[in-house]
Amino acid sequence: MKITLNGQEMPFVEGGYRYVFIKPYRRFVEDTLEKANGDKVHIELYDNGVEIRTLIREDEVATLINRDIAVDHVHNKIYILEADTKFIQHPDGSVEVLDDN
Repeated sequence: MKITLNGQEMPFVEGGYRYVFIKPYRRFVEDTLEKANGDKVHIELYDNGVEIRTLIREDEVATLINRDIAVDHVHNKIYILEADTKFIQHPDGSVEVLDDN
């Protein structure tokens, strides 16, 4: 199965990745639309401005997030960044988000 996130191919992870929002949200709505050919489009809209759209096909899952992201491959997390977020991508594949203070 091919997995892509914001145009970059990702390794499949059993149980998936967990989203980590830098800017918290209070409310969100989500819906899944099923097309006649069996494809599905899952849409998530958050009140912090984040939009996540996922196309689900039999042999492919492609997700687009309207923010820059940092993927922590060690802890299976996807950090959804804001414009001023600073982070370090470590050689082992982990991510460290730097505090603004």
